[in-house]
Amino acid sequence: MTATITQGKWSEFIRREYLEGFVRHGGAAIKFCVPMQEQARAGTWNALSDLGRELGYIVVETDAAITKTNLIDHLLFHVARQIDWPGLAERVISRLCEHESYRLPDPAQKPFYERVAERNGIDLNIVKINLERALGEVISEQPELAKDFKTAMTQLCLAKMRGGADAPLIVQALVDWLTGRSPNISAVKRYQIFTRITRTNARRLLESLLHWVVTAGCSGTIILLDLARLAVAKNLRDGRIYYTTAMLYDAFEVLREFIDSTDRLTHCLIVVLPDASFLDEASGRGIALYQALKLRIIDDVRAREVVNPMATLVRVSIDGLEAR
Repeated sequence: MTATITQGKWSEFIRREYLEGFVRHGGAAIKFCVPMQEQARAGTWNALSDLGRELGYIVVETDAAITKTNLIDHLLFHVARQIDWPGLAERVISRLCEHESYRLPDPAQKPFYERVAERNGIDLNIVKINLERALGEVISEQPELAKDFKTAMTQLCLAKMRGGADAPLIVQALVDWLTGRSPNISAVKRYQIFTRITRTNARRLLESLLHWVVTAGCSGTIILLDLARLAVAKNLRDGRIYYTTAMLYDAFEVLREFIDSTDRLTHCLIVVLPDASFLDEASGRGIALYQALKLRIIDDVRAREVVNPMATLVRVSIDGLEAR
């Protein structure tokens, strides 16, 4: 029997070697964690989710049964819908205040500029000039951000700082664009955004999202992908997504592209949890179906009785059941 590592040991390893070190300091990794029992899936999922939030990460959870993981734009939209965009903007603004040596204002109904000016005894126009200059510098100094993403984040932060009756409408329009809720590009043209989010630009925007999370002061992002649904070989007509063979190929290609683009990601850990049949060479829906992915995650040399927890692919069992 192939060796496994318990969910507790692997989660602790991920905490120590990745979340507290490598990822927090700017690294990115994608791990394929194959649960050998369903209890191991839930235990690993919950452990990583709790660890991430405890260590200051934004944790995003995705289930292939309800999100088309074969389409990178759908995956981006699902991730973006779990992000508190106004909250991130406020964190960025607060960091700008600290950078400019302003004392943070107390919460109030007044526009942010006015509150900062009153709190620090400085002219309102000076506060406005300094904070907008600082915002421009922070965004312009990040070439990793896509052009439209830079524009959206600038407008979002300005809306939060300036306040006014139009601010909620601006925020909503930008968030709807980022999350795919509004396919009508005319809603954001007034903010100098002229491109719909599609499969051609979604990956670049997802990379930008990861950079922005860190700009806001978070430790990074953890993306949990439950891909057990990909193993379903027959359309159950249960209202959930069924992956045809062509869709399965596309889903594996999305994963392959994540692996090959880790040098463009930052402060990010992606954990993929497929069904145990993912490793079955004869299943017809497993890793053997797509050699380009298989060759990237299967170890060339593997000990029968020892698990390498740093490997891209690990087999996880429930605590107390370490198979050999």
